[in-house]
Amino acid sequence: MKTGAKGGNLRILSDSEMERIHHAALSLLEDPGILSESDLFLEICQKGGARVNWEKRTIHIPAEMVEAAIRSAPGSFILYGRHDPAMDLLLEPGRVYYGMGGTSEPLFWDYDLWRARQPTKQDMITSTRLGHALPNIDFVQTLCMSGDQPTNQIFFHDFDAIFRNTTKPTVINILERPFTEHLLALTAAASGGEQTLREKPSVMGIVTPISPLKVAKMNEGLVDAVLAGVPILYSPGPLMGATSPATVAGTVVLTMAEVLFGVVLVQLIKPGAPVVLKPDTDVFDMKTTQCTYGSPEQNLGKIAVTQLAHYYNLPIYGLGGGVEAKTPDAEAASEAMMGMLLNGLAGMTLNQSLGTLSWGQYGSQEMVVICDELVHSIKRILEGINVTDDTLAVDLIRQVGHHGDFLQTEHTMTYFKKEMYFPRLFRRQTIEQWIQSGAKMAHQVAHERVVEILAQAGPIELPPGVDAEMERALQKAIEFAEARARES
Repeated sequence: MKTGAKGGNLRILSDSEMERIHHAALSLLEDPGILSESDLFLEICQKGGARVNWEKRTIHIPAEMVEAAIRSAPGSFILYGRHDPAMDLLLEPGRVYYGMGGTSEPLFWDYDLWRARQPTKQDMITSTRLGHALPNIDFVQTLCMSGDQPTNQIFFHDFDAIFRNTTKPTVINILERPFTEHLLALTAAASGGEQTLREKPSVMGIVTPISPLKVAKMNEGLVDAVLAGVPILYSPGPLMGATSPATVAGTVVLTMAEVLFGVVLVQLIKPGAPVVLKPDTDVFDMKTTQCTYGSPEQNLGKIAVTQLAHYYNLPIYGLGGGVEAKTPDAEAASEAMMGMLLNGLAGMTLNQSLGTLSWGQYGSQEMVVICDELVHSIKRILEGINVTDDTLAVDLIRQVGHHGDFLQTEHTMTYFKKEMYFPRLFRRQTIEQWIQSGAKMAHQVAHERVVEILAQAGPIELPPGVDAEMERALQKAIEFAEARARES
């Protein structure tokens, strides 16, 4: 099992500021409350003790009910690798993991064409195999989508590709109930059955409500996911300046109010069910009308919500390596490094979107490889400095004195591999060595690494019977999608 690098030393809010944000979020949940398009959610919340105004369709949650839900949600749990204990992740505040991709991106960066194009299921397959092979990618999500499949079947094909090509944990989309039921059936088949999925969940389910302060009928699949034992990522996404206030503090307050509603809802459905906070702090660029992926304000917001997650003793998930750059270049690397390093120092549990470009419009396999190398160095930083009598090496320094060196000492032989970071992708070369090796830019070296990995990669070995069960579940999901298309 992976136990994650340790983060959490970076704090941006004082204790009093954190308390003010928390109480402001609680006040919003009581007034004006959450608007629900779903009768099911109104019923669940009313039965659970919230005040529900059926005429206005609003849910008003008192502070003590929120506090009880926070205490009910587990602060620590295991997200399992599918049939592979080496890929298990211990999720709890302060442990840091990094994951490839995000939700299904509509395009795919083609290195040979040097532009984005429509992706195929084969792109999904190769991208998943790449994420599975990279050592610093802890969980794998979609880097593109199965764009050559019928639109209403794409998600089913996406997760068929993921389940067959990695044992690392992933994130599935939770939407309306009939869709979610079929996706859960495919997930259960890949896991070895419903009981195994419930006992050893290898997926989290992402639920995306509507900002500001709304929950949609489309989100009702949340109920089925919780009852199936799937940990929930409750993922409001206010846009600073558009669907949230044009201040970092106001956006943090709104998104925390929304994500805390998700914690309450999950605990009302099943007390003790695992839930991971996913309070996005996206920024609406007033010049381009686009959602930013690398702005300073967004990074400030992510640090703040991570600090609040630690305050609640709950795991948190958020944007890590996603960038606004359009190619796997220096701009992309700088934006990715900034987000991933700050998140790691703050202690964000799960960092997504490694390898995505152009604010999530498409993914790049070369960018995934670059991000894997960046995480390699970030993990060394998160290890910090080991201060002991032996590492201080005072006696050794005296022994070497003024005229010796440390190269031949046993101390150096013992510690240099433990203490020093050695790059795997980036090169430490002289200018002459770099020229002799082809004077290649980082994206060229990354592409060579992609080609090398994919030449050896293949599907994972599935336990007996799992392949047939997955195929049956996929065909049922396709039949459901085709029937719904005929009805519409």
